[in-house]
Amino acid sequence: MIKWPVLKTSLLVLLVYLFLVGTGFSAETYDADAYGPEEPIVWADPAMATFEHKIHTMDAGLECESCHDELFEMEAGAAVGADTFTMKAMADGQSCGSCHDGDTAFATDTNCQACHAVAEDPIVWNEPTKVTFSHEVHVEDSGLECESCHGETFAMKKGTAIVNKNFTMASFKKGLYCGSCHNGDDAFESASQCASCHFPPSDKIVFTQPVKSVVFDHSIHVEKAELSCESCHKEVFAMKKGTVENQQNLSSDDPAEKRQYLVTLHKKYCGTCHDSAQAFGYLTRCTVCHIGVKGLKELTGEEPKHNAHE
Repeated sequence: MIKWPVLKTSLLVLLVYLFLVGTGFSAETYDADAYGPEEPIVWADPAMATFEHKIHTMDAGLECESCHDELFEMEAGAAVGADTFTMKAMADGQSCGSCHDGDTAFATDTNCQACHAVAEDPIVWNEPTKVTFSHEVHVEDSGLECESCHGETFAMKKGTAIVNKNFTMASFKKGLYCGSCHNGDDAFESASQCASCHFPPSDKIVFTQPVKSVVFDHSIHVEKAELSCESCHKEVFAMKKGTVENQQNLSSDDPAEKRQYLVTLHKKYCGTCHDSAQAFGYLTRCTVCHIGVKGLKELTGEEPKHNAHE
């Protein structure tokens, strides 16, 4: 029978041995002369990319002269700015592409994250409208590869989509750009969940046609009432500036005809919700939206004219 003090001593000796062995392994020095610099090289130009000598020498068994000096000069910063240090040149077999050709090693247009980090900051476009895109959501959260989009859907070049002049919702509906996935089957339809990409306007909208001095505030409807953009921008209001103003005005001196025109106008637009059931009726609380000439001047910052009797 093993006595407790003996077992206790044995365990203590074993723990000390494991600690010393572990310390010995961790203290083993990296041989930079044999394997190259231990720290990764990070380029910011022409794009953010990293390279680790250790993966290629220690892990893959390559010699330093496999790349230096025929492919890369043995000088810091020599690659940046060189004609051979581009994705196009690599695809033609130059620099990294001499090995990363799809046979010797993975091709340069695949496995992008091996060298390129996913952009942390979202992309924000201001044209044709203000919209944001997050690589992180698509790559890390959804598990997509870079080549899922960059190749056939989006060129890997900043600003290309805008230059093409067809980076529009109409194109998305035809399956182009974001619409190639956001089709309602692979991902939510591009005409839904608008707030995922778009920013609701922060400034109040003031209409002067077809009725003068009417104000609308998106924040009241989106933030306070928690309505989605598509609650209105699908069947009621077209997602295009000036659509309501283009509504044909009525030219008539008949009060009954004028009233009927306004009733029809309200029912077509705001009255679809403001019917006294879902929201206050359009025939009540008129000054919430109809601010009049004085209200318009206050809203736009124009100095009101003082009445002589005030």
